[in-house]
Amino acid sequence: MDHSPTAPPGAHGRGRARLTGPLVPVLLLAGAASVAVATVPPLTWAVIGGLAGWSLSGSV
Repeated sequence: MDHSPTAPPGAHGRGRARLTGPLVPVLLLAGAASVAVATVPPLTWAVIGGLAGWSLSGSV
C-alpha cells in the first residue's frame, strides 16, 4: 500500500508559509484599523445618545 502524499514535496510548507508570513497579519490589522476608524464616530455618538436618553428618561 502506497502512503505517499498527493501533493508534491514541500507544497504544504509553501502554503503554510504564505498564511503564517508577517504580511498576512499586517494586512488584516490594517483592514481592521480602517474599519474601526470609520465606525468610531457613529459608535461614539450612539453611546452618548443612549446615555443622554437614559438620563432624560428619569432612570437616573
